[in-house]
Amino acid sequence: MKTNKFLLILALLVVNFSISAQTGEIKFSKSSKSVEESAQFKSGEFIFAHVNFGKPLGTMLTLEDRPVTFLTEYYSKGKMIDGEMFGFDVAKVKGAKQTSMVFPIISDPAGDIPAFGKNLFATRLPAALAKLPEGRHEIEYLVKSYNYKDASEALASGKFTLVIESGASAWYKKNEKDSYDSMTKRGVSTVIASERDVAMGVVGGKSVITLVNNCGRSVWLRKASGSDKREYRLAPGQDLKYDRDSGYLEEWNFGTKKWNTVTKVFEADSSGKAQICN
Repeated sequence: MKTNKFLLILALLVVNFSISAQTGEIKFSKSSKSVEESAQFKSGEFIFAHVNFGKPLGTMLTLEDRPVTFLTEYYSKGKMIDGEMFGFDVAKVKGAKQTSMVFPIISDPAGDIPAFGKNLFATRLPAALAKLPEGRHEIEYLVKSYNYKDASEALASGKFTLVIESGASAWYKKNEKDSYDSMTKRGVSTVIASERDVAMGVVGGKSVITLVNNCGRSVWLRKASGSDKREYRLAPGQDLKYDRDSGYLEEWNFGTKKWNTVTKVFEADSSGKAQICN
């Protein structure tokens, strides 16, 4: 009898943990206005993520004086192929009762997605998709926020299949340009380095920063901008100039043998440089 009670309590704990660990629900659609849910898309189609967080956004996020920043990340075969950042004035988000948002993945340049006083457009992913080979690709999609556990965990995640057809590269390049033009005309939604620093609590940040390897071991870093990757091996004491407005950094993990996105915010010391292992 005691054993049965123990197993019942253990099962309840596991269920409660699973429920608490669940993320928001994402439904992918070709429309930003309505949910016509689909798990598969082909090149040349617009894609939007309808995210239901399950709770009012105003209660989920840590709202202080810094901006509210959402990150959407795209992965293929376990590797990040690109991501978008959307920044909002905290005053417009504070007290928000809404429990859902629509994020563009492949934008319709003629359509608007209003959110907290801005029109959202996706401009980075098309350039990455333009370089993918023809065929089927499973895309993993994550929604994060620096105002939710410092973006260490996803607010929501999901997957969809994208079929790259012949001639897709030209279409994606045009979509990138048209979406960017629409964004600059109807509401900027991207976040530059200085704004990103404020969102993460670092004041006075600059776009270009010098990273110094003070780790006592060699460090492999990779600069990534879209699907363009360039690797650097830094011996102890060596440095690397990194422009945070031109992409993001990945670090090679010798344990997992994978490239991991660097989420750390580097701050310059009195020498004007940032120590990697501080």
